[in-house]
Amino acid sequence: MSTVVAGVGIVILAAVLGGMTGFGYNLIATPLLMLLGVHPATAVAVNLAIALATRVAVMYRLWASIRWRRALPLAVGSFPGLVAGALIGGVVDPSGIRIVTGVLVLVVAPIMIFRRPEPGDRPVATYALAGFAGGALGTTTSLNGVPVALALSSDASGQRSFIADLAVYFVLSNAVGLVVLGLRDGVAMDDVWLLVWWLPGALLGNWIGTAWGTRIRAEVFRVVTCLLVMGAGMATLLSA
Repeated sequence: MSTVVAGVGIVILAAVLGGMTGFGYNLIATPLLMLLGVHPATAVAVNLAIALATRVAVMYRLWASIRWRRALPLAVGSFPGLVAGALIGGVVDPSGIRIVTGVLVLVVAPIMIFRRPEPGDRPVATYALAGFAGGALGTTTSLNGVPVALALSSDASGQRSFIADLAVYFVLSNAVGLVVLGLRDGVAMDDVWLLVWWLPGALLGNWIGTAWGTRIRAEVFRVVTCLLVMGAGMATLLSA
């Protein structure tokens, strides 16, 4: 029971930060829940479900800011990645995957901080490739926001479009990811009960975070986003 209660606090904190940045929920919640003792497979499944539920409201709220030329390739590109990640996760030690992911995040995150965004969208293939990488990470570690955030941060579209496009990606990709995991592992009642306990706090935290995130100055938003990625990379290494 103590794990469930402590998990509520973790989920609320992660949801606030996720609402502010558009992608930070899984990056914060997954490593911390694993450090708390939650089984990796449970953390992945529950966090994918929570991220899906919280992003539906954001997608509706920021519908006018969605840039479909970016959002759809990200989501569709993730579908084969989700299947690949599920196959890899079934035979590879999850701790090894988290170590590789953490190192890559710590290497790439500083690039996000110092690289100046350029106006205009990147090629569709760039977004599709980022989506594939995100999908592969989604069904192994649930850290599916890192490659996508890196891809979206390369252009100067503003934080509303950044958050809106991520919402579309998470809604579509996480829905498919949960189906893939369900076909591989089935549905565990323990996961369902944790979702029941943690989802209300996540919805509240996400509402607060989204309200803050759309009001932050662009420079501050970018720095917070990049530092969050670096922190998640370190937490991922610690949880391995």
